[in-house]
Amino acid sequence: MAAQIGRMSSKHPQLKLTLRRNTATWQGNWCPSDLSDSYLIRVTYTFRSRPVIAVLTPTLRLAEGKFKLPHTYMDSQLDICVHESDEWNSKLLIADTIMPWVSQWLRFYECWEQTGSWEGKGTNPEFRSHQSKPLA
Repeated sequence: MAAQIGRMSSKHPQLKLTLRRNTATWQGNWCPSDLSDSYLIRVTYTFRSRPVIAVLTPTLRLAEGKFKLPHTYMDSQLDICVHESDEWNSKLLIADTIMPWVSQWLRFYECWEQTGSWEGKGTNPEFRSHQSKPLA
């Protein structure tokens, strides 16, 4: 946990850290690219669990003709899916893996909102192939 906190603090100081027992939460503004909107995000990491990434504001809009947000858990922007279950484990640093994936997800979202086509790869979190496995 100390390595996660140290790396996030040094690489993403704009995200404010809150600690409670074995859970670290970072919150702040995130802009995935120079041409993107700014988003208020929250990353919650409980030791040896997958990080939960929430887009707090703005409310994400659906693409025309779509009925749910893609690549989210429970169809909610409060738990976006940025990786498949075998792509991340607790030995990897959130700052170096999860945060670039958050930017990528938001860029894919911005394109999807305009076109209705998700340009990223991956599976839907609802699919059995994507179900969480215990983390190392």
